[in-house]
Amino acid sequence: MFILKRQDVEIVNVQNPQNKDQQIPILQYQGQTFRLLNMFGDNRDEALALWRDLTDNKGKACVLLEEPQRFSVWGRVKLDQQQVIHNDSSSAGTHLVQGCLLILQSIYLDIEDLLGARQANSFKQDLLRFMQQGKFAQSESLQALEAVLSINPLNSVQIPNWDESKLQSLLGEVHLLASSYFGNNSFVDNAVEALNELPEAASVTAWLKKNPNGKLWQ
Repeated sequence: MFILKRQDVEIVNVQNPQNKDQQIPILQYQGQTFRLLNMFGDNRDEALALWRDLTDNKGKACVLLEEPQRFSVWGRVKLDQQQVIHNDSSSAGTHLVQGCLLILQSIYLDIEDLLGARQANSFKQDLLRFMQQGKFAQSESLQALEAVLSINPLNSVQIPNWDESKLQSLLGEVHLLASSYFGNNSFVDNAVEALNELPEAASVTAWLKKNPNGKLWQ
């Protein structure tokens, strides 16, 4: 139906009715709403093949979204517009959650690689206590936290539902914890470099610069 660029559309988040701790990304274009069907990384041919199959062979209304190094296919859904507006206003932008996840995962992997499994496990326990006290979604158990540490942040279907205040709090705590484990702030460069995986890296970096805990990562 459509092949579109990122600047052509708006992507917002709504709460998954089957899992209140998870957000569903919804693409909006010309008054229509589309739900993510599949993400293809930089494989345009596979994305194009699915899009053509759905539109030409199955008569589905679909969008092929082209972004730098990322292609995705979205199928049209009917959605309550008020639900979209309400949920988007109370949660952080998808790219901000993705950026904070990239930073968090980078820190965890550096601790595991440089300091060993015992310290990595200790870091997880410290992080879990903080997240449970802060009532973060997907922190009800160590297994839930491990799932967060292992998901692909670029897959926006999987990311947790954290608002901006939670992200700011998380950035401050992770910086504090990492400083105590490493004894300095040598971890910052690697963590921020991980943001380059995001097409919206510049937007996340600008957001970091505007916020007190975000400035810790500059």
